[in-house]
Amino acid sequence: MQVFTKSRDDEIEFLSFIEKLDRIIESLKPYSNDVDLSDIEAIRKSFILKTEDFFREDRKLNIGIIGRVKAGKSSFLNTFLFGGQDVLPKAVTPKTATLTKIEYSSENSIEIEYYTASEWRALEENSKVDSQLGEYKVAKEIVEMVKQRNLNPYDYISKGTESIVFESYDSLMNELNQYVGENGKYTPLVKSAVLYVNKEELKEISIVDTPGLNDPIASRTDKTKQFIELCDVVFFLSKATGFLDTGDVDLLTAQLPHKGVKKLVLVCSRFDDGLRDTMWSRDSLAQAKEDTKKKLLNHADRILEEYKKNNYNANVAMIDQCKDVVFISSTAHNMSQKNPEDYTEQEKKVFKDLNLHNELNNEELEDIGNLKAIKAIFDEVVEQKEPTLVAKSSQFVPTAREELRNKLQSMEKIIEKRINRLRSSDREEIVNEKKAIAAQINGISASLESIFGELNVKIEQNKAEALRDLRSNNRLYSQINEKEGVETHFETCKKSTSKWFMPWTWGSSTREVYSYDERYYYLDASDALENIRNFVNDSADTIENTFNKVLDVASLKRQLLVAVVDNFDSSTDFYDPAYFKLLVERTLNSIELPVIKIDVTGVINSVSSQFSGEIRDSAMKASLKNVLSQVIGDLFDDISLRFADEVNAFKSKIEEIKKEFSDKLLKNINDEFSIVIEKYADKENEIERYKEFIGKIRRIDLA
Repeated sequence: MQVFTKSRDDEIEFLSFIEKLDRIIESLKPYSNDVDLSDIEAIRKSFILKTEDFFREDRKLNIGIIGRVKAGKSSFLNTFLFGGQDVLPKAVTPKTATLTKIEYSSENSIEIEYYTASEWRALEENSKVDSQLGEYKVAKEIVEMVKQRNLNPYDYISKGTESIVFESYDSLMNELNQYVGENGKYTPLVKSAVLYVNKEELKEISIVDTPGLNDPIASRTDKTKQFIELCDVVFFLSKATGFLDTGDVDLLTAQLPHKGVKKLVLVCSRFDDGLRDTMWSRDSLAQAKEDTKKKLLNHADRILEEYKKNNYNANVAMIDQCKDVVFISSTAHNMSQKNPEDYTEQEKKVFKDLNLHNELNNEELEDIGNLKAIKAIFDEVVEQKEPTLVAKSSQFVPTAREELRNKLQSMEKIIEKRINRLRSSDREEIVNEKKAIAAQINGISASLESIFGELNVKIEQNKAEALRDLRSNNRLYSQINEKEGVETHFETCKKSTSKWFMPWTWGSSTREVYSYDERYYYLDASDALENIRNFVNDSADTIENTFNKVLDVASLKRQLLVAVVDNFDSSTDFYDPAYFKLLVERTLNSIELPVIKIDVTGVINSVSSQFSGEIRDSAMKASLKNVLSQVIGDLFDDISLRFADEVNAFKSKIEEIKKEFSDKLLKNINDEFSIVIEKYADKENEIERYKEFIGKIRRIDLA
């Protein structure tokens, strides 16, 4: 791979730009109480980070696998890189989402980075806060996980990083799961991990499975942001059943286009889930595939065009790349490589749903999986790594300069509004305007009461339906049906071989073997184990679907925006549709749908230790039925209680989000009014000072 050496011209250009940023920051410091200079300082820090990283001798092509929790990132990488083996554990909740980097090395090893002492202290402090909001809730869970594992966090924090060598993929999976798996012993203490594997195709590239920028742990979010700053190519995964929802669009449009990413591949993951939703109303599998893709493509086109229309500074080239959607299903691809008898329980369910018209075979599964398309794109990306990096190297200064220009323009607008307010209003008018705005926000709060009140009613209604389904599953899976078996018996009988005309044979005989079939009825112990697994899986699906039905993100977004528009005076300077939209989207992103995960390993082991194979004895049959009924009943009670707890936690979260939404609206406006009222005491001098500030900004030469 070409080593990108920093030329003398590069050094001069980069140093000149950094010095320009330093001069700008220094010249604006006298106004630091009026405007926030941290964004300019962040531009400087990011510029130095990106340029120093790019010109390292060991610089690789950085490929990011980005998507929200449950988008299927780990499944995608396991299928694509490791032939379907579960090397990378799946993170089903933000608390276990860890940034995991995969790179080539001749020696297989894992390098673990633990939280620092200061980061851990912050987690412990957040865990004490009585709140259901993301960072506090996750902090509680992480600290509790450490206690449950009887770990002293400072034994590991003091290590900083730790490297572990492994011999095989099996040992890798065991070790990696301990550090980044959901139930791993050391998972709650790990911030990131690097996986070094001896795979030739990984040479000169670095692949990262990111936890996403909506991670409630600040230090992990920072780590993810840092990586995206250095990213050259991104595969963005959005699951078919929530394709390009609000959270995805926010991440795609607000974060990636401005970070120097040169190629973006939009992947519709878990396509089998979207297809299964369509199958029942179509006459063939081919029709279902065509209609599902058409629906999702139309949705993507509409969402992306709407974004371009409403955002004048949108990176059009980057957004347009998203129109070439790639549909994949890691599950379907893995199934295409197996015989049906080797399917997992989940795969059997997928096969049943997709085979509604008896058309499904390995060829169709491979087509639904579509990993060949990803492989082709990946090969092209790797082949084009030199031109990609050359193009990126020429954009460092222009990209940072554009970020700086946007920030300075934003500062100028804020100060111009303050000048106009100081000139056109007296202090009493400003105070009255502040009160009027507060009244408008109170009107918004009243609308929010109604919107979120309806949401709570809806969750209670769907909770009742879900409990009925859980009871139905309880009755269904508590039963086990007898099967009919046939046993062939072999017996012998004595048969005379004497012949009357052959005296020497008189009294002789031989033994003959004959067989007969006997029918019997039995219970199969494996059916009981299957019932337990199916009950848990169906219950988890029922609960997940309950919350998905309650939270219609698109509808809720519209309702919140309407509440703002209907109650806010659009003639005021504080009427900022872009800010309101961003606030609504960030509010919705903070709503985390509950996930209930039930580990039945212990139950399965207990039942299988008592019963196995075919059970014919009447007493043993009765015993198996009783045990199954008891196990399913206990699981039902446990799941029902946890479901009720999650519903209550969800309602509490909604209540906090409602309050936080109003508070954020009010805080930003109150802060601005407070500054203006404070400046009013010496308004003429402040106006002159502000005019000097604007003059300084306008005299800045960004060329």
